[in-house]
Amino acid sequence: MMTMTNANQTVAKMNDIRSYLTQRFMEREDVIDGFLTALVARVHILLVGPPGSAKSAITVALSELIDGFDYFQWLFTKFTTPEEIFGPFDLSKLKQGLYERITNGKLPVAHMGYADEVFKSNSAILNALLTLMNERVFYNGTKQEISPLMTLVGTSNEYPMEEELQAVFDRFMLRFEPGYIKEDANFATMLLQTTAPKPAPMTLAELEAMQYAADHISVDAAIVDALIALKADLAQDGIFLSDRRWVQVAKRLLPARAVLAGRDYIILEEDAEILQHALWEDPSQRTTVASIVRKRLDPVAGQIAELVEDARDIANNAMKASEDQAVAVGTEAIKKLKTIRNEIQAFIHTGGSPSKMDRMKESDSKVEELLKGVTKKCLGI
Repeated sequence: MMTMTNANQTVAKMNDIRSYLTQRFMEREDVIDGFLTALVARVHILLVGPPGSAKSAITVALSELIDGFDYFQWLFTKFTTPEEIFGPFDLSKLKQGLYERITNGKLPVAHMGYADEVFKSNSAILNALLTLMNERVFYNGTKQEISPLMTLVGTSNEYPMEEELQAVFDRFMLRFEPGYIKEDANFATMLLQTTAPKPAPMTLAELEAMQYAADHISVDAAIVDALIALKADLAQDGIFLSDRRWVQVAKRLLPARAVLAGRDYIILEEDAEILQHALWEDPSQRTTVASIVRKRLDPVAGQIAELVEDARDIANNAMKASEDQAVAVGTEAIKKLKTIRNEIQAFIHTGGSPSKMDRMKESDSKVEELLKGVTKKCLGI
């Protein structure tokens, strides 16, 4: 069990890891928050996006920042064999009529797995994968071996359409769509980026202590009532989720977010942002779910997110202005961006917990960078 001092030190380490990853992988803040949440909550995460959108790079970078972490990565195809994922049969055991695999270095003994193009695998592997994801158990011959798997990261270039793949799709609690960098300033920074010093790694024991802390955060009646109301809101838009998913929301995702914020209790208006990535079944529902979650549980975060998105659109349009229109378009864009900053700063002045303040200040910084980019490009100053 973590003492208060140890807990604060561990949360600080995790925050340093987050800062390092968000600086290295720009415009991926939500995805990185999803990774950290998945590890503490011990749930699985799906990344659907085009090649070269940093899916594997983020996963590998994170795995290298946890001492004692066993990591397994494989590209799945219809020709992938069980031996490649779960290990070859032990020949000495085969002579005795025992069908046991040597799992060393394979997925059953990994703390984190990376299943690249997971939906392209064959049914033999997917069936075994389901058991491993659900129960953290690998059936090795006549033995049931407990797996240390905390999080399986699945990736795909597209969503699965086949009915037989829906069971695997459902087991990914968090789902994200990382794309390519949109903002010109961030794109330039990426091209000029040098290797930043890595933060102090987290130990496996520290991560497990965070998981233990999350397991012991209780869910009170007020949170249950709020989730019931959220469930009704989603149902009005035809979005219905399994009981299992709601249980994981209440007992895994929300407690994990609280622990990552350095708390031993849940504050819905601060911890609920992650739910927009967990409460949809069809990609067409993503925007609707995000709007409902923010309106019901975290209206301030919703308003700030909309302001940042508006700022991005304004800045990107200004950066594309022709040379003869740059000054006029840039001047108007700067005026609008300053107004947006004022609105975000008004929210900041209302105060809040440290984690909430950090998120609001991060949003303000994003708009500030957009403002600087437009000023330099359009006005030359």
